[in-house]
Amino acid sequence: MLLGALLILVACVPGGAAAAEPGLRGGAGDCGVNGLDQPAAPARLPPVEMVSYDSQAALEPPVLPDSSAGYDSGFVLADQGLGSVSAGDVPFLLRINSWLQLRHTLFDAADPSQNLNLFSIERLRLALGGHVYSPNLGYFFQLDGHSDQGSQAFFLDYFVTYDLGCQFLDCDADQLGVKAGQWKMPFSRSREESGRRLEFADRSTANLFFDVNRSIGVGLFGALDAWGTPLGWEAAIFNGFESGSYTDIRDSGLDRNFAWSARMYTDFFSEFGNDGEPDLGWHATPALRLGCGLAGTRVDASGENEFNLPRVVDSGVTLASLLPPSMTAYDMGMYTLDAHWKYHGRSVIAEYYWRCLAHFQGADVPSLSDHGFNLQLGQFVVPQKLELLARWSRIVGDSGTLGGVDESTDEVGVGAAWYINGHNAKFVLDVSRINGMPLYSPRLDILPGSEGWLLRTHLQFGF
Repeated sequence: MLLGALLILVACVPGGAAAAEPGLRGGAGDCGVNGLDQPAAPARLPPVEMVSYDSQAALEPPVLPDSSAGYDSGFVLADQGLGSVSAGDVPFLLRINSWLQLRHTLFDAADPSQNLNLFSIERLRLALGGHVYSPNLGYFFQLDGHSDQGSQAFFLDYFVTYDLGCQFLDCDADQLGVKAGQWKMPFSRSREESGRRLEFADRSTANLFFDVNRSIGVGLFGALDAWGTPLGWEAAIFNGFESGSYTDIRDSGLDRNFAWSARMYTDFFSEFGNDGEPDLGWHATPALRLGCGLAGTRVDASGENEFNLPRVVDSGVTLASLLPPSMTAYDMGMYTLDAHWKYHGRSVIAEYYWRCLAHFQGADVPSLSDHGFNLQLGQFVVPQKLELLARWSRIVGDSGTLGGVDESTDEVGVGAAWYINGHNAKFVLDVSRINGMPLYSPRLDILPGSEGWLLRTHLQFGF
């Protein structure tokens, strides 16, 4: 009997459509919508049995059937974990996932910046997702808490999806769908990847500098079979870059300009899998994923938070603090190219980023250009257990000098990851040399412009 059973609630309604959400569906032809981290295998459990328990009964724990839901001094969800729910079999489904990251950070600053020696909880997530009424109508809600917010928790993601192609065009799942709410803007490989499935303790400085993060909007997603090669895509419009933290445009947090972003990727040679950055699946044949992303917006001083968001190389101060007081607006455009290769326990990630700031209004400022890359390697020395890591992240640009000379920043790091139970239980240790932090990120606990050695130990647990 498998201990530590998955928490799954399935309410079966006769006559449900035979479809499912990506990551939860029972087969390639099932219809549904995306949302959750862990896909279910195409197997079906017996119908869920509602069980009522007497809280005054014997002290021995109740003997539950294979799959049960009921009340026993609290709401009980129980399953023996002997199979997986085929989401296309039921019109109502809820799946609960949770994970946390406990981290120790040691930063030895080579400048006047403050040294660090602290424990922190960087991510404490609770996710609820599934579908209602029909497997084509999906939902996803995710709460997040971390040490920087103290005891506060907030909704990180909340969106609904509807599979238009499956419902109206007789297509397979995910061929054409619509999404609305707050979620990760489609742009980069790094942001598209869950923080739960990274190799290092966190993303690189280049990943975070050229980032658009989460925002509120509406978009389309889909997949094509282009000359026998799978092609996935997503495009959407949003309130602005990283606008999820200040969504009320009436308090001057946001300007009145929409942002847009799009991402496309394709796979070659073999199925890429869903094991994240490392090659946990130990590909017997090479797997290659190529991707690209575009994003753009008009940034206006009327939205104070948006206007103060972009930072520069290599000091990491805000662009707004360098611009003349008369500056009222400018355009921001970004693109990225990426490649991710896996084979026999080895993974190689190469990403290139570019950002252009142009068409400044209110003062004579030339177009500013920043670009950078991230190169990351992983190699299992104990198959599917112990992985050695290395990466180099570099950013170069003239944004910090408003069009003068180029400045640069580098991050070079090595590490090791021990996968106790895949990404559900793992330990990561990495050390990096940072030459000028070009951003402010609570995840890294380092002030902008800092230089020094960063040592992190990181324990992750989830279900």
